[in-house]
Amino acid sequence: MKIAKEFWFSMGHTLHHHPGKCANLHGHNYRLQVVVESDRLNHQGMVMDFGDLKEIVNGVIDDNYDHRFLVAGFDPRAEPLQAIDPTVVVTQYNPTVEMLAEAIKAGIYAKMHTATLSNITLWETENSYAEV
Repeated sequence: MKIAKEFWFSMGHTLHHHPGKCANLHGHNYRLQVVVESDRLNHQGMVMDFGDLKEIVNGVIDDNYDHRFLVAGFDPRAEPLQAIDPTVVVTQYNPTVEMLAEAIKAGIYAKMHTATLSNITLWETENSYAEV
């Protein structure tokens, strides 16, 4: 059995060596769908309490992504951007939607205890997303 919950957050980023506009500093309003599954329902008849899922996901999003700016550590702009604003997050990867989805999934997975994280879908725009 599966349950799903959606979340929204705003974040800026830049893509190092991108040949198009995404090389510029810019941002998106992201939509995140988290799907959790379990072979058995808990003693309350649930896969997982939606409130518990919200707490886990918001912890990952609020601490690392929401209203943050992400830049790859190998991008020469990383150090100057962080010097201007210490809340800039320097990543070990180019912050593409695919890599962000992987990182968010890993962060959520590390906090899951009662159910299994099935997959996440991260929309960067209304019609563009990555699923892991």
